[in-house]
Amino acid sequence: MALGRAAFRNSLYMVVGNGSQLIASLGVFLYLARLLTPADFGAMGIAAALVDLLTVFGRFGQVEALLQKGADDQQVRSTSFWLLVMIGVLLFGFIAALAQPFALVTGTYAIGPVLLLLAAVPLIQNLGQVNEAIIRQDVRYGGIAIRNVAATVISAAAAVALASVGYGIYALAAQKLVFTIVYTGAIWIARPWVPSFTYARSEAGRLFRTGFDVTISNTLQMANGRIVDLNIGFFLGTVALGITRVAWRLYDFSLQLVIAPLSSVSYSLFTRVRHDGPALRQTYLQYIELILLMAAPLFIGLSIVSRDMIVFLAGAKWESSALILSMLSLTVLASCISLLFSPVMIAKEQTHIIRRQAIWQTVANLVLTAIAAQYSVIAVVVAYMARMYAFALYNFWLMNRAVDVSFKLVVTRLAPILLATGGLAAAGLGTASFLRDASELLRIVSVAGVGLAAYIAVLILGDILGLWRGLIGRLSTMVTTVLRTRKPA
Repeated sequence: MALGRAAFRNSLYMVVGNGSQLIASLGVFLYLARLLTPADFGAMGIAAALVDLLTVFGRFGQVEALLQKGADDQQVRSTSFWLLVMIGVLLFGFIAALAQPFALVTGTYAIGPVLLLLAAVPLIQNLGQVNEAIIRQDVRYGGIAIRNVAATVISAAAAVALASVGYGIYALAAQKLVFTIVYTGAIWIARPWVPSFTYARSEAGRLFRTGFDVTISNTLQMANGRIVDLNIGFFLGTVALGITRVAWRLYDFSLQLVIAPLSSVSYSLFTRVRHDGPALRQTYLQYIELILLMAAPLFIGLSIVSRDMIVFLAGAKWESSALILSMLSLTVLASCISLLFSPVMIAKEQTHIIRRQAIWQTVANLVLTAIAAQYSVIAVVVAYMARMYAFALYNFWLMNRAVDVSFKLVVTRLAPILLATGGLAAAGLGTASFLRDASELLRIVSVAGVGLAAYIAVLILGDILGLWRGLIGRLSTMVTTVLRTRKPA
């Protein structure tokens, strides 16, 4: 079964919604980057590392747990809601109690007030998790996208207002808090479900077990990035962490803009066809092809113009972030594989594999990053890249086995995109070298234009010559389906 209209439509909604959210968020981030120092960003990075980890943990995989078994039963929904409230209250107290000691350990006073400001984020977020599961089950991603945009605009306006009157680092914290409040409120307005005073222990046990596997995976995946932050901050200092965070933010922006929305929609799509082997295989092949098609040219191009992008967007004082951004961008293939791993395994009800892989990745990351942080930031990034590709290859094998697809078939489907990406890289590097004395903006625009032209030309030429016949037809059908599909009620 080919990817349905609903899948494409909702992927498009998530791309637009996430894109608008990320662009506004990145704009505020870059505005603050011109006002603040690397040390300020390093301090915020340490505080955010702790809050983000606990926020992901606090969700406890309940959206995925409800999607896996269905979110139609009021008793199940209410049980999940009260479980989330209890977890949120505990995390609120934990972050508030940890704020001052954490500031003393890191030697940065500003971390304490920031943690106090963000202590309520996990609790507020959890109040809307069941509502979001219901919306996702109904495949109404358009509503989620609209509310993402609204929350982002309001929170960005708050951050800019605070930064403009001298609040600096606290503007970043306020942005996260305001976004969480507005988004949760909007989700409740969109799907005004009210919990009953019911807590079924049998259902709580099932939700807990499923959620535990997912939340361990999600938390440890988040930890893999935050472990890097904490090691750099503690061993190499807040300035080194600030430089790293600017590069990582631009990399993460690109990742979330293109790959994450498609990965998010795939949770619903894969679970719907999980009992239909041929449909699941076809869906898997089309999704991995679509994600790489969109991501490969963006990340390889970003790697080529990393220095120009950093200087143009954030200013010359962040130029040392360029090499880090260039190296991170080369993990594009590993990122595409990794973001599909959880949706596929959840659809096959193999969440124990997700948990196991997340644990091993975290252990490897802890060891490699701690060793590399004794040398330099670049050594840390090299260790991160090595871990990413090692586990991505293993996850790729596990996914192919789970959906019963041969390695040869997947590589055959992806070969045209990989070859076209090679053409883009060659054209982009040649253009950048030719324009080495030009302005940053001119090089960015030229490399993007020439590289994209080369990418499209290789895809079309290969199709004409019969090297991969049918690729252009499949892609045309995808685009046509999106354009012709009406917005759902």
